Amino acid sequence: MQNLRTHRRDEEIQQGNADVRVSMAHFRESQEARDVRNRQRRLEQRQARRYVVNTRRAIDQQCQQVHRAFTSDSFLRLAFRYEPDVEYYAHSKVVIGTMDKEFPHCHALKFKNEPAGELRIRKSVTTGN
Repeated sequence: MQNLRTHRRDEEIQQGNADVRVSMAHFRESQEARDVRNRQRRLEQRQARRYVVNTRRAIDQQCQQVHRAFTSDSFLRLAFRYEPDVEYYAHSKVVIGTMDKEFPHCHALKFKNEPAGELRIRKSVTTGN
């Protein structure tokens, strides 16, 4: 035991001594003082837990507001009320990129991964007549 103590640094020894003093003070204190200390600790823990819960709740509310702002209905006539503060690129329904795929018959442009839309359907319908 003495051998282990000699290998510790002075700061570690002082911290250990302080810990022993605190534990001895707790041991010697009266039951009433111990109850007061425990109540105070429980109150602090409750307040810390309440702070964490309120912070998480606020973050969740912000996420819900952003999600509601990005519903598919919100894209209706969006080009006429564009807001530069909103990060549209973060939405899963928004695609920002180049329209590099060209229809051979009408030279209309579309996105590379965009499914065949009304333009192709109209063309095939008019071709069939």
